[in-house]
Amino acid sequence: MIKRTLRLLNNSQYKKLISNFSYLTVINIVNRILPLIVVPYIVRTIGVEKFGVVTFAWAFASYGILITKYSFELTAVKHISLHKRNVEELSRYLWTVLSTRFVLTVLVFIVYVVLVFSVEKFYAEREVMLYTFIAVLADAMMPIYFFRGIEEMKYIAIFSIFSKLLYAAGVFVFVHAPEDYVYIPLLNGISLFTVGIYVLYYIHKKYTLRLIRPKITEMYLLLKEGKDIFWSNMSVSFYTTINPVLLGLFGSYSAVGIYSLAEAIYNAYSSIIKSYTVVVYPHLAQYIDDLQQLYRQARKFFRAYVMILVAASALLYLMSDFIITLLYGSGHDTSIEILKILAIATLLEPLGGFFTASLALKSQYRVIRSITFRTMLVNLLLIIPAIYLYGAKGLAYLFLLLSILQVYLNLSKNHEILRNSSKTRRAE
Repeated sequence: MIKRTLRLLNNSQYKKLISNFSYLTVINIVNRILPLIVVPYIVRTIGVEKFGVVTFAWAFASYGILITKYSFELTAVKHISLHKRNVEELSRYLWTVLSTRFVLTVLVFIVYVVLVFSVEKFYAEREVMLYTFIAVLADAMMPIYFFRGIEEMKYIAIFSIFSKLLYAAGVFVFVHAPEDYVYIPLLNGISLFTVGIYVLYYIHKKYTLRLIRPKITEMYLLLKEGKDIFWSNMSVSFYTTINPVLLGLFGSYSAVGIYSLAEAIYNAYSSIIKSYTVVVYPHLAQYIDDLQQLYRQARKFFRAYVMILVAASALLYLMSDFIITLLYGSGHDTSIEILKILAIATLLEPLGGFFTASLALKSQYRVIRSITFRTMLVNLLLIIPAIYLYGAKGLAYLFLLLSILQVYLNLSKNHEILRNSSKTRRAE
C-alpha cells in the first residue's frame, strides 16, 4: 500500500493534482477562514441583527452572481482544459465568455434595481443592497474558470489572498460602530473589483491572449450549450441561497444572523473539502473519450472522498461548541445546535458536487437538471413550514434532509462509480 502510494505521488499527473489541491485549499482557507477572523469583529461591532442585514443582502445579490456565472464553472473549465495550448482558441473563447457574462450582468442589474425600489424590506436597506451589487459586477470580471481550465490554481490563490486582505483591512479601518454596517458590502465590492481589473490585465500579458471581438452567434451558442447546467444551478439555489432570503422575509434579520453564524463556519469548512472535486474535475476531463478509464479514475477518487467526508463530518460535529464559542463568544446556543446539524450534512452534501461533475463529463446535463429540480421542489414545499415551526434551526434541518435526497437521487444516475466488477478490479 505504501509503495503504491509513493508511485502515485511520483506520477507527474498526480503531482499536478496534489499541487492544484494544495493551492485550492489555500484559496478556500483565504476565502472562508479569513472572513471568520473578520466576522467575529463585525458581529461584536455592529451586532447580530445588522450582521443579518448584511448577510441577507449578500444572499439576495448571490442570485445575480449565480445568473452571471451561468454554467461556465463547468462548461468553460472543460473547454479551456481541452484547448489550453491553443492561444487563438483561448483568446476567442475567453472574450466570448466575458462578454456574455457582462450582458447578463447588465440585465440582472436592471431587475435588481427594480426589486430594490419596489419591495419595502429591500428599500429600507437600499444602500446596503446597492453596494452589495458591486460584487456581482466584480465576479463577472473574474475569470476563475480560465485558471482552473489551464490547471494553474496558484494564481487564483494569490489573487484571492490579495482581495480578502484588502477587504479585511478596509473593515478594520472603516467599521467601528453599528451604523458602519453599510460600508461592509461596499468594501467587499471595491476589493473584488480592483483585483478583477488586475487579473484581466495579468492574463492578457502573461498568456499573450489577443483581444478578440466576440460574435453574438458564439455568445448564443455558449448560452445554449450550458442552459441545462444553468437551470440546474438555479434549482440548487432554491434550496440553498433562497433559504436565508426567505428567513429574512418571513422571519427576522436576527434569525438570519443566528443562522449565518453557523453557516459561515460550515461554508468555510465545506469549501475546503469541496476543493477535492474542483481539482479532480479537470483531471477526469482528460478521459472523456475513454469512458471505461473515466469510470475507473472516478471510482478511485470517489472512494477516497467518502473517507475524507466521514472524518470531516465527525470532526466538525465534535468541535461545534468550541468553534462557535471561540469565534463569537458565549450565548450562541442556537448557532451551536445549527452547526451540529450542518456537520452531519457535511457527510453527504459535498458528494452532490462530485456526482454533478461526473454527469457533466458525460454531458448528461438534463439528468443534472432533473435531479436538482426535484430537490428544489421539495425545498419550496417545506421551507416556509420549517421557518414557522423551527425558525433558524428549520433551515439546518431542511438542508440535511435535502442533502440526503440529493445523494439518493444521484446514486441511481452514477452507478458506474459504485459498480466494481472483478474485471474492473483487475484493470485497476
